[in-house]
Amino acid sequence: MANLMTSFYTGVSGLHSAQASLNTTSHNLANAQTKGYVRQQVLLSDSFYVKSIGPSDNAMMTGKGTVIQQTRQIRNEFLDYQYRLQNGRLGFYEKNQETVLEIQDMVGEMNGEQFQTAITDLKEALSSLAADPSNIVYKDQLVSIASQFVERAKVLQDELNNYQTSLDTEIQQEVDEINDIVYKIKDLNKKIQKYEATGESANDYRDQRNKLLDDLSKIIDFETNEERDGTITIYAQGQFLLDTTNQYRLETVSIGKYDRTGQEFPVDDPDNRNPGSMLLKVKWESGGDFFVNDTLEYNSTKRTDIGTLKALMVARGGHAATYADNQVGAKPEVGDFASVADFQLAMKEYDDRLEEYNKYVDPSVIMTVQVQIDNLVHGIVTMVNDTLNPLMYATDDSELSGSALTLYDKDGNTVSATGHSVLQDGNAIVDKAGNKLRIFDYEHAFIGDDKNDTAGEEIFQRRGMERYTKTDYYYKGSDGNYYPVWIYNEEITAPPTKDTVTEGSTDFTYYTFQVNGKTVTRSDKAGNAKGVPVMSTAEQTIWDYQKENWRKSLYSTAQLQVNPAISQDPSKIPTKYNLNSPQRGGYSNEAILQVVKNFDNTLGTLDPNSQTEYDVTHYYSGIIGNIAVVGNVWNGIVENQNLTVHSVDNERQDVMGVSSDEELSDLIKFQRCYDASSRYITVVDEMLEHLIERLGA
Repeated sequence: MANLMTSFYTGVSGLHSAQASLNTTSHNLANAQTKGYVRQQVLLSDSFYVKSIGPSDNAMMTGKGTVIQQTRQIRNEFLDYQYRLQNGRLGFYEKNQETVLEIQDMVGEMNGEQFQTAITDLKEALSSLAADPSNIVYKDQLVSIASQFVERAKVLQDELNNYQTSLDTEIQQEVDEINDIVYKIKDLNKKIQKYEATGESANDYRDQRNKLLDDLSKIIDFETNEERDGTITIYAQGQFLLDTTNQYRLETVSIGKYDRTGQEFPVDDPDNRNPGSMLLKVKWESGGDFFVNDTLEYNSTKRTDIGTLKALMVARGGHAATYADNQVGAKPEVGDFASVADFQLAMKEYDDRLEEYNKYVDPSVIMTVQVQIDNLVHGIVTMVNDTLNPLMYATDDSELSGSALTLYDKDGNTVSATGHSVLQDGNAIVDKAGNKLRIFDYEHAFIGDDKNDTAGEEIFQRRGMERYTKTDYYYKGSDGNYYPVWIYNEEITAPPTKDTVTEGSTDFTYYTFQVNGKTVTRSDKAGNAKGVPVMSTAEQTIWDYQKENWRKSLYSTAQLQVNPAISQDPSKIPTKYNLNSPQRGGYSNEAILQVVKNFDNTLGTLDPNSQTEYDVTHYYSGIIGNIAVVGNVWNGIVENQNLTVHSVDNERQDVMGVSSDEELSDLIKFQRCYDASSRYITVVDEMLEHLIERLGA
């Protein structure tokens, strides 16, 4: 009788197991189309056994039914990891591809007209003037076309800059989404911990959490670790985004407000790598940059090509770039140096400049195009200006290698430059630090045909900076005549910087600025580890000047305008020979024609990493072609990465996805199990009833 009663429990355990399996299968079917849902399965095991002695004294083990061990999720952690890794890479490359497509639209067509047309029109206007330099109609036309060229260049630059700035909105949205996702995961952690503490499985909460982790993997690279209580921690860029109890939030700040160590200072301080840049960067609310590496470089080996947030930072770059951001220069040739040591030093300097460019400019498609277009505009305007208003070093051979020219007054007497704000004390045309200067080559320059025979008026002018600093001094030309000394206000292509470094117990400040177009470094005191010379008072004056004027000294698109003096009076365009020349009073067709010919001269390569050189006329076409090539590369990468992601996801779905056919089959199987348990209980009930009735009788 007792064994028969116990058999009821065996049947009941079968009913419970079959019922749990039916419920789980129904849950799977109901969520077959739910995104992120993972198939669940009831795990069963034998209940306890009872030992007994059989009829022949043999040992017997009698089972007492089944027990439900757990309701588990069917998923593969390795496939989850691979999916999130490849999904993050896909996000990175898709975002860069999207950026390239946007730029292709900008540079290919601008309000229905290509920028190339503006270049062609300028060349044709100069050709017309070269045919008849005295024709005021052609001069008026040149001023009008030059104005259109500048305006179209500015519109193109503004479109690039505005698009660059607009990416900040996406960056802010990504940061907000990261904070929101991590907050939701933190909340799910609490629910899972609370629910599973009762011994139940919080599988639906886990599904929600894993779906959020999948979403997060598209934005940033991270690692997770599951604790024993069911909660997870999230680790990104060397710090916790989420630990067992706390969330560490991200924020955005303007790049120009902080230096590399996170110290705040004014945005216009030239000590910053990107002075004045108000573009956003990502920081921890608790302090410090989110991205450990402050460069734009990326590669798969270092896992720096993962996530849309990193892609936005790379594609956008650190600031609105100009031609001055590419100062790598030509690669040194061994034959140009007197010794191997000099060549090796030059190569090291070249490699350092190239490395800098490849870290902070080249990876950004926006900055690369900004540099290329600005370089084209800069090349055109300086070519036109320098041809009509030639420059020379103030030396006896007009080259940097010559000896400095002597200063004279208007009567031809040798004079001293004592007290002059630019020139040093003495009678040579050098700056206060003794560096040789470039001046207006008045002797070989051309003049306008206005009533004042104006000389030195450039067609394209920098806003806020004249082409020359005019002095009261004169130099003696090769023809024996005396010409005014107009010092050319050089372009300062790299902002002066200063950096304080602690060496031992002493702080040394290093000043970097430009001398004769080359970057030099000076220190505030002797005894520094780098062996850098001490900055002189004169050099300090130059550094201060460059700090104040470097930005407006550039012939960059943002700084350009057509010279107001020429706009008001086009007759001031230099088209006549100098009054001291043998052709005094005659028009110089050759000078204007030379400008036209210079459009066919080599402007250079698109970037330091390429070797193909372009002339002025075809440079813009080269930019368009290069963007197309980059776009095709990104398209190929995205296509391949899509295949990889789908392949991994398909494998993952094979494991964790719900198959309706399989679940329906299981539904029938578990229903049969339930029916069998029911019949088993019925049989036991009938046996018990029979025994009771017979015994009662």
